[in-house]
Amino acid sequence: MATQSGRGDPGIGTEQILDTGAALLTDFIVDRVRNHVSEDVTVTHAQLGGTELCDPAHKQMGLCLRRIGDELDNNVDLQRMINNPALQPTKEVFVQVASQIFSDGNFNWGRVVALFYFAYRLVNKALVTKVPDILRTIITWTMDYIRDHVMNWIREQGGWEGIKSYFGTPTWQTVGVFLAGVLTTVLVLKI
Repeated sequence: MATQSGRGDPGIGTEQILDTGAALLTDFIVDRVRNHVSEDVTVTHAQLGGTELCDPAHKQMGLCLRRIGDELDNNVDLQRMINNPALQPTKEVFVQVASQIFSDGNFNWGRVVALFYFAYRLVNKALVTKVPDILRTIITWTMDYIRDHVMNWIREQGGWEGIKSYFGTPTWQTVGVFLAGVLTTVLVLKI
């Protein structure tokens, strides 16, 4: 769990953070599927249990997420790991990867987006393999993990708006390498 650093807005409520996070997650997944998956595979906000982003601030945060997602799409090692047939959309795999992402106790927006990206890839795998019943479940796993393990850190950053400041740092471009390492570890342990 994130430690209390005294930064951020203690008035930001858990439900507000979760609601915004769920909206950002569903928008991230819909955008990625729409722009990066074959035309015969689609997903809607409603299928994921979400709604389209309307708030201009949320749309700006969504653009930040998209930039990181684009970087992750271009990481060859990461794509090879994610396309491994052993990586299936199960809760066990999700929890292993999510736990590994934050296993060292270090939190940053890149790792949060890595979690979003992994959820997107599980949704994509479920869509391609024609198992649409699990879509909302993957969203639930992701938001439950955020609530249980990342919530305090997000609150310390002032809520989801903190992601906008992340792009001034050089670390956001290393997220793909980090996530590829996480997936390698999980796949080695699983296989």
